[in-house]
Amino acid sequence: MSEEKAKQLIEEIKKDPENLNNYRALADFYIDKQDFVSAFNVYQEILKKDENDIQALLNSGSIKFYAKEFREALKFYLKGIEIEPDNSLLHYNLGNVYAEINDFEDAMKEYKTAVKTGMNNAAIFNAMGILYSDNGKFPDAKEFFLRALQFEPNNSECLANYGTLCQRMGDFKLAEENYKKSLEIRNDNEQVALALANLYVQLNRKNEAKEFFEKAVQIKPDYYSAWVCRAIFHSDEKEYDDAIKYYKNAIELEPKKPNAYMLLAHLLLNEKRYDEAIDTYKRSLELTENKTMVYVFIANAYMLNSNMKDAINYYRLAMKSTKDNAEITLIYIDILNEFIEGKLKHAA
Repeated sequence: MSEEKAKQLIEEIKKDPENLNNYRALADFYIDKQDFVSAFNVYQEILKKDENDIQALLNSGSIKFYAKEFREALKFYLKGIEIEPDNSLLHYNLGNVYAEINDFEDAMKEYKTAVKTGMNNAAIFNAMGILYSDNGKFPDAKEFFLRALQFEPNNSECLANYGTLCQRMGDFKLAEENYKKSLEIRNDNEQVALALANLYVQLNRKNEAKEFFEKAVQIKPDYYSAWVCRAIFHSDEKEYDDAIKYYKNAIELEPKKPNAYMLLAHLLLNEKRYDEAIDTYKRSLELTENKTMVYVFIANAYMLNSNMKDAINYYRLAMKSTKDNAEITLIYIDILNEFIEGKLKHAA
C-alpha cells in the first residue's frame, strides 16, 4: 500500500512538475517511513525550483543535523536565515548545531536570538540549560531548566536534564526526584532508568542500582551503555561472573566498539585468566586508535603468564607504534635482560 502511495505521488509530480505541494507530500511520506535520504533528495528538488523555500531549507538542515553532518546542516540554516532573519526556529536549530560542535558563544547567541524573535517555550530554555550545564555554568543552567519547567512542568526531557544538573551539583535528593518524575511521565525512557541506576551507584544504594540497571535493559535490551555500566557495577561489587556476562552482552550488541573488550580484558587479567584476557585484548586491537596502549596491555598479560618471549614481542610492537616510547623502551630493556639472563642460567 505504501509503495502505491509513493508511486501515485511521483506520478502527480510528473504530471505537474511545477506544483511544489506534490513534492512536499512525497517528502512527508518518506519522513513518515523514516527514509530520510529519499526525503532529503525530494527537498533538493524543491530547492532547485525555488532556492528560497524556507521549509525545504529547514527540513534539509534538520535531516543533516540528525545525521551528524553538521557542516551541511549549518549551510542550510544559514541560507534560511539570510532569507528570513527573524525566523526563530532557524535560529534555534542553528544554535543546536553550534552546541554540537562545541561553539558555546555562537550557540548561545543563536538561542538568545530565537527568544528575541518569538520563541518562548520549554524547548529553547531546555536547550540553553543543557548548553550552560555542558560548559560547567551550573547556576545559569539551573535558571534555564527552571524556566523551561515553568512552561511545561511535566516535560520528561526537561526533568531528566534538570536531574542530571542536580546530580552534578551534588543535590542527589533533587536529582532523584526529577529522574523519578521524568520516568513516571515516560516510563519507556531507558536513558533516565540508567541515570537513576548510576545515581544509586554513586549513593551506594546497591539494590536500587540493580533494579534500575535491570529496568534500563528491559526497556531497551540492546542498550550498550547500560550493559557496560551494569558490568562495571558488578565488577566493583566483586560479582565477577555477572560482570563478565554483561560485558559479553555488550560486545555482542556492539562488536565494533572497543570499550567493553578493554574492560572485560582488564577484569579477566585481574582474575588471572591470562589466556582469555590476551585473546580479548587482541580482539580490541583493530577497533582502537591507541594501539600502543593495547600492545602494552598484551605484553603485560604475557609477562604475568610467564611467557617472556611473547611479552618481549608485544613490547617491541608498542615501541614501534609510537615515537614517545622512552618508558616502554626501559621496560622492554629490563624484560629483555631478564629473559636473556634466564636463558643463560638455564643453559648453564
